[in-house]
Amino acid sequence: MRKLASIRRISEIKPIDGADAIEAVRVDGWWVVSKKGEFKVDDMCVYFEVDSFLPVRSEFEFLRKSCFRSTKHLGDGFRLKTIKLRGQISQGLVLPIGTFQFPWFSHVNVKEGHDLTEELGVQKWELPLSPQLAGKAKGNFPSFLKKTDQERIQNCYKEMKRDHADKLFEGSIKLDGSSMTVYLKDDVFGVCSRNLDLQETEDNTFWKVARKNKFEEMLRTYGKNVAIQGELMGPGIQGNRENLPDHEFFLFDVWDIDGQKYYTSLESGDFVADCRDSGYKLETVPYVSMIRIMEFSLEDILKKSDVKSLNHPVAEGIVYRSMEDSSVSFKAINNKFLLEEK
Repeated sequence: MRKLASIRRISEIKPIDGADAIEAVRVDGWWVVSKKGEFKVDDMCVYFEVDSFLPVRSEFEFLRKSCFRSTKHLGDGFRLKTIKLRGQISQGLVLPIGTFQFPWFSHVNVKEGHDLTEELGVQKWELPLSPQLAGKAKGNFPSFLKKTDQERIQNCYKEMKRDHADKLFEGSIKLDGSSMTVYLKDDVFGVCSRNLDLQETEDNTFWKVARKNKFEEMLRTYGKNVAIQGELMGPGIQGNRENLPDHEFFLFDVWDIDGQKYYTSLESGDFVADCRDSGYKLETVPYVSMIRIMEFSLEDILKKSDVKSLNHPVAEGIVYRSMEDSSVSFKAINNKFLLEEK
C-alpha cells in the first residue's frame, strides 16, 4: 500500500526568490514549500504525499481555504495536489512531528519511513466512479492477481540507483484512465476494476469492453492461466483527455497466475503477437524509450516524463519496467500534468 503519510527526513533546504516567509525543503525526491525556519537539514518530519486526502482535524485546519473538499465517496477533508508558489513547485505537505500527539511517540523510537497513513486517517484522493464503471461486485479484487501501482521515482530513486543502476528499463506512456484487469483461471473468466471482481451486467463498461474485444475467447485460445492488465480509456473516464470516440483497452502488463509473476517485456511481446496472429484486437500502451538509471539524475528522469500522449500534448507521465525483471518498476509523473489537474 502507498505510504501517503510517513516519517521522513529533511535532506536539503533552499530559498525561494522574492519570498521572505517561505522556503523550499526537500524530502527524498520531493520539493515542498514550508514556513521559513521551521526545519533544519536532517530534521525528521511528517510528510504527506500529493494525492493525499487528509481528514478534518485541528492540525490541518490551516488548509481549509485552499484545500477543503466535501465528497460523498470520501467524506470531508483536505486534498493535497501539486501547486506552484512564487515559481517553486510544491508537492505534498511537511509538518513537524510535534504537531501530532502520537500515543506511541514517548515509548517508540521515531523511525524514518514509519507509515502513518492509517493512523492519521489519510485516504488516497480519487474521483468517484460513474455507475457504469462502478458496476456490481462479485467479490473483492482476487487474491491470485496483483494490483498495479508503481512507486513514484521521487520515493525510490536512491534504491533504484543502488540496486538497478545498470539495468535496462523500458518506458511506456502512462495513460490517464481507469485500471482494468481481465483474467482466465481454471476455466473461470472474470473482469475487474481496480478494487473489485465485477459481475457481468449489460451497462457495465468494463464488461462491455471485454466482450467487444472478445477477451474471453482470446484468453481461452491462448490456453494458460493469465491475466491482462491495462488502462480503460474513453468517454466519461477522467475527462477523456485523449478525446477517444469509444471506450478502449490499452494493455500494459500480463500476469502469470500459476507462476505468480509478471511476464517479461519479451514474453509480453510474444503474448501480444500470438493474440494478434489468432485474429484478436489487442492495443498496448505507447512505448517511448529505454533508459539505464546510472545515466540519469532524478531531475533528468522527471524532465523525460514531459512528453505527448496519444492525442493530448501533455501526457500523465512514463512508467518504466526492468527488461530483466518486470516486477521492478517505477513511474515518473509529468509535473505539467499535475499542475493542470482540477
